[in-house]
Formats: sequence, structure tokens, C-alpha cells
Amino acid sequence: MECKKCGGKEHSKNGFVKGHQRYKCKNCGCQFVPTLQKGFDEQTKLTVCLLYISGLSLRTIARLLQTSATSVLSWVRKFALQNYEKPQPDSEDVIIQIEEMWHFLNLKKQTLDMESILC
Repeated sequence: MECKKCGGKEHSKNGFVKGHQRYKCKNCGCQFVPTLQKGFDEQTKLTVCLLYISGLSLRTIARLLQTSATSVLSWVRKFALQNYEKPQPDSEDVIIQIEEMWHFLNLKKQTLDMESILC
């Protein structure tokens, strides 16, 4: 058994984590659990992306894998950034945004003009 940080072979027992024995490296002081694997493999992450594309929600996928929806979302985003480009517009159309305040003030002006005519 080797330290996960420095590769040293000198270690001592240092308690338990989730029912597994934890060890402390005598060289670097790093604490590690050799039996616990952290994270999911790439095949599982690809399967998650395919499930999401086919219509399953992030929370449903997270419940199936017993992980967080945030992790599933980050895997899907990473997959999308690696495999797809952001679509670019075909033409150079100009988008004009009309403010709502202009319509409101114009309506108020018409209302005031109508009141002065009626009075």
C-alpha cells in the first residue's frame, strides 16, 4: 500500500472514515483511505450525458447514481463544451429593444390630452 500523494510506503493507522480504515503517511503527513475510490469513471459520465439528452432530469439521474444534481450538471456541461460549438448567427441582423417606459409615457401624454379636451 502506497501513499496517494508521495508514494511512500511508511504509514500508520489513523482512525476510520465511513467504516473504512484511514492511514497517515509518515513521510508527508497525508491521510488516505486505500479502499475508497473517489468519483465516477468516464464511461459512467458519458452514460449520464446520454440519459440527460434522452430526457431524464438532472435530479432523477442524481438519485439513480446516489450523487448530487450539481455533479451531474457539471458533467453534462463539460460534455457539451467538449463536443459542441455555440451556434453563430447566419446574418448580421440588428436587434432593437424598445423600452417600455416610452410606451408608458406616450400613453400618459395621450390620456392628459384627452382630459384637457373633455374639460
